[in-house]
Amino acid sequence: MALSTRWVRWLTMGAVLALLVTACSSGSSTTQETSATTATTAAAQTVTIDVMGAFRGAEADDFQKVIDVFQKQNPNIKVNYEGSAQFETDIQVRVKAGNPPDIAAFPQPGAVAQFAQSGDLVALPGSVVTSIKSNYQPGWLDLGSVDGTPYGVFHRVNVKGFVWYNKPAFDAAGYTAPKTWDEFQSLLNKMKSSGTSPFCIGNESGDASGWPGTDWVETYMLRMYPSSDYIDWYTGKLKFESTQVDTAWSDVGKIWLDPDMAYGGPKTIATTGFKESAAMLFDPTPKCWLVMQGSFVTGFFPDSVQKNLDSELGVFAWPKMGDVPFTLEVGGDQFVIFKGHESDAVTKFMEFLTTPASAEPWAALGNALFPHKGQNLDIYPNKVIRTLAQDLTTAESVQFDASDQMPPAVNQAFWKGVTDWVTGTPLSKAESDIDAAWSSGS
Repeated sequence: MALSTRWVRWLTMGAVLALLVTACSSGSSTTQETSATTATTAAAQTVTIDVMGAFRGAEADDFQKVIDVFQKQNPNIKVNYEGSAQFETDIQVRVKAGNPPDIAAFPQPGAVAQFAQSGDLVALPGSVVTSIKSNYQPGWLDLGSVDGTPYGVFHRVNVKGFVWYNKPAFDAAGYTAPKTWDEFQSLLNKMKSSGTSPFCIGNESGDASGWPGTDWVETYMLRMYPSSDYIDWYTGKLKFESTQVDTAWSDVGKIWLDPDMAYGGPKTIATTGFKESAAMLFDPTPKCWLVMQGSFVTGFFPDSVQKNLDSELGVFAWPKMGDVPFTLEVGGDQFVIFKGHESDAVTKFMEFLTTPASAEPWAALGNALFPHKGQNLDIYPNKVIRTLAQDLTTAESVQFDASDQMPPAVNQAFWKGVTDWVTGTPLSKAESDIDAAWSSGS
């Protein structure tokens, strides 16, 4: 039976509508798929790397400024930083659980050596090593190496072996910061004759009493002898009773045991806190002219001094005492890569840390030092920290704190030895007691 014209017309219109709906539906699906693909591609192009360290609070905020500069230069790399108050413990747990971060910043060299020797770390990529050679003095690559293989990139660091003084009082007395050992000896003799002791020294630090004295012996070792002797000393090859260590420690005694050189003499040194001794520089009637301490000491000076460092505080490096390279005792955070976490993104971030540009955001805040040779020292906000940075970036050699690299039993024996010595124990007995601790192991 033939269909009427009206039914044919309705069927035709229905077919057209069906085609239109199908077409619209197909287009919408294609659009959604394209959008999803674009989002997936974008997500795939953004790589996240995890960094773990001991920076927390304000320090973590400061480090984030460094990360922000990197991410601006590398928008497809996201860096997540995690700070831990128990970093040394937490990183051990994560590594044992098979869940280490991509990168970790270690404040102690011993832990880096431990993880490198256990095979948990990978050697620095060649491009990172090349950048270190370009942007650091030679010693920094050695300090970041374990058994001759480079693992660590140093970023924020600190320095020891600097002499601090009350600038208004120092200038009023007509004194000039010495550059040589002879000039330093002449200055100390003038200070002695003034009736005010050249140095304020504090050796008390609770359970850690004695560590300030270890810094003195370490500074003398670095200024008197080549780094090879210093390395042999902290690795146990050179005994405390050796000629070198005994001579260095005996020379320390020319200041520590002389009441005309050190305020109050040995008894005062033994009972005075290291923070308290620093503040003595700025007593209404200063008790001394000088304090020998690391770069962190500025935090122990009165608030009025900290607010006006350039006008209130002066500093110079302890001069060389022998014909040896100028070597600074340093500490700092080493960034390392865990095995299995190598990637182009990780390499780029490590390369960035080796460049002067990575130092600028934090250096501008005035509360951290960086070892990069090419950095603009004018970035540092005051002359005091610029002086430290200048010496740091031009030092011919750098070495870690020796006592921190000794086995714990020896380290603690060294602390005790200094304390015993300053309270009357003969130096030979203190040295032999420390040497005996080597047999106790770690």
